[in-house]
Amino acid sequence: MKRIYHHYENWEDWKIGFYNNCSGKEKPIKINQVLKMFNSKKLTEKYMNEVIDNWKYSCEHNFTNNTINQIAYLGQAACCLYKEIPATITMEAWSLLDVKVRDRSDMIALKTIKKWTAKNKNIQLCLNIF
Repeated sequence: MKRIYHHYENWEDWKIGFYNNCSGKEKPIKINQVLKMFNSKKLTEKYMNEVIDNWKYSCEHNFTNNTINQIAYLGQAACCLYKEIPATITMEAWSLLDVKVRDRSDMIALKTIKKWTAKNKNIQLCLNIF
């Protein structure tokens, strides 16, 4: 698959706070929301699938980049879509999850990325390449 680039202003993740910072009283609330989402298989599947179904530019930009951890990206993106949780908070909360929950979430992400890849295997060019 050819690498696709999109300007950050088109990224759906950027628009809802994926790259934001979080501190103070809001931070533990966001951490608990991450734990809630990943501890629920249903929520994890729902939001990972919503990312691939609704975030055209962010997915193209990140899933055609084989130099990033795409599984981690999808988990962070799902949390961002779920409750506008910045990626750094998801990374911090990840270590608080049980290993079985992390493994299950990684498997859901892998399955979801394969679904996106199969659906988009014919991507060659994009008009928003910069």
